[in-house]
Amino acid sequence: MIVLAMLFSSIASLKAQDDRLDELTFEETVIQEEKVPYFGVGGGFVVSLFTPELKDVNAQLSTAGLSELTTPLTMTGAIGVATIGILPNVRISIANLGGSISTAEKEFTINQQQYLRSASLSNAYTGFGFDYAFSLAKSLYLIPGISGGWGTMEITTTQYAKGVETSNSTIGGSPNDVNVFNHSLRNNYFMVNPGLSVEFAPALLGSDKPRIITVRAHAGYALSFMGDWKENGKTIVNNVSSGIDASGLAFQLGFMIGLFN
Repeated sequence: MIVLAMLFSSIASLKAQDDRLDELTFEETVIQEEKVPYFGVGGGFVVSLFTPELKDVNAQLSTAGLSELTTPLTMTGAIGVATIGILPNVRISIANLGGSISTAEKEFTINQQQYLRSASLSNAYTGFGFDYAFSLAKSLYLIPGISGGWGTMEITTTQYAKGVETSNSTIGGSPNDVNVFNHSLRNNYFMVNPGLSVEFAPALLGSDKPRIITVRAHAGYALSFMGDWKENGKTIVNNVSSGIDASGLAFQLGFMIGLFN
């Protein structure tokens, strides 16, 4: 009898506990995934398609009997980036690019001698920048930034006698040699370049391994602040049209090798 009483007592106690379990509620705990700050350090190669305004340049070339220049101006060079550890998602960058475009040669007759004349425009710059990375997906980033630096733009016209050989007794040739003519206008300028990049670091070594390469697409606008135009690098030239400058849109494609997340 004592055993039966203890058994019934245990059953009653368990039933009471079951009734209280029905009163308990359970809530799911949401575990938030911590976002890892952007990290990148490396360098690589860049190709840029630059589109400066050439209307005023071509007007003067046409007046001189030369063909017109056409854009885009293809510039190539190098870029390097490094994360600033104390500022999450912020990195510094440095880029150096240069390139040129040329007109087709045009033939002229001067004193019964045939001459060929052409023109070229070259541009090169070095810029230092600050970027901020926004994560779009794993290893895919949207990176706005701004850079500033300096550059050189040069417009060169060249003329030489067709089918004529020259003999130079000194380096640079004779200033009295009418068969060869070269003239340049050069300007050293400052520039500001805001832009936007999309970069992706593929898992070439495996998803659990470091990313050692990132591919880059960039669009930006170069705003130039021109200095003095100089003839052949020396004599200051006045009254050069303000429309002849190093401002314009640029689209870049490239890659960098290093360590990236």
